Amino acid sequence: MVRFTWNNALFDITDIGGGTLGTDIPRHAHSKNSYELHFITGGIGKLITDTKQYNLKKGDFFITGPNIYHEQIADKDNPVQDVFIMLQAVNTNKANAISLALLETHFYYYESYDFTAAQEILKEYKNKKTDYVSAISGLTMKLLTDITRLIIPGDFNESIISKGLNDRRFVIIEQAFLYTPDLTLTELSNRIGLCERQTQRLLKKYYGKGFREKKKEQTVNNSKNRLYI
Repeated sequence: MVRFTWNNALFDITDIGGGTLGTDIPRHAHSKNSYELHFITGGIGKLITDTKQYNLKKGDFFITGPNIYHEQIADKDNPVQDVFIMLQAVNTNKANAISLALLETHFYYYESYDFTAAQEILKEYKNKKTDYVSAISGLTMKLLTDITRLIIPGDFNESIISKGLNDRRFVIIEQAFLYTPDLTLTELSNRIGLCERQTQRLLKKYYGKGFREKKKEQTVNNSKNRLYI
C-alpha cells in the first residue's frame, strides 16, 4: 500500500495492475471513497454503465468512482490491454477545491489520453526498486493533477482557491453545471445554501455572468469530446 497527500486530501493506493482483459468483468460498483483509474493501452472492448455504452480503444481513459455501476465486455479477437490504479480517499476533511473536483467526479471518460505516466507507475510497482514508494507517490500526484486539469473547466479561477474563499461552494457550482444538464437556478441555490438573488451575485462575482449565460456557455463546452456523468 502506498499513502500520499495531494491537495490536502489523504489517499491510499490499494492496487495497481494491468495486462490483457481476457474475460468479461461483471457489473459492479466501487465502495465509498474508492476510485479506479483505467488507462486503455491497446486492443478494443466495451464499457457499459447504467446510462451509456462506450467502445474502448487504445488511448481511452476513464474513472469509475463510488456507486457507479459498470461492466466491461472483452473482445475475443483483440482484447483490451490496460493499466489500472485503485485509490481510496482516506481523509478529505481538509481537501481543497482542486482535490474536491476529482473526489466529486464519480465518472469521467476521455479519449486520446497519454498513458505513459500510468505505465511508469505500474513499472515502479512491479519492480519495487529502492524508494519505489516515493516514486509512485510523486508520479501519482502528477497524474492526478493532469487528470484534474481535464475535469476542471478553463474558467476555473485559481485565485479564489489561493485565498481560501468559498472553496466548497465554488466546486459545487462547477460540478452542478458540469453534471446536471437540466440544472435550474433554484436547484443550484439549494445546493450551495443561498437564495437565488445571492446565487446570481456569486456567479456575477466569480464569472462575470449570470446563471443563464453560464449555463449556455457550459452547454457549448460539454458538446466537445469530453463526456461527463
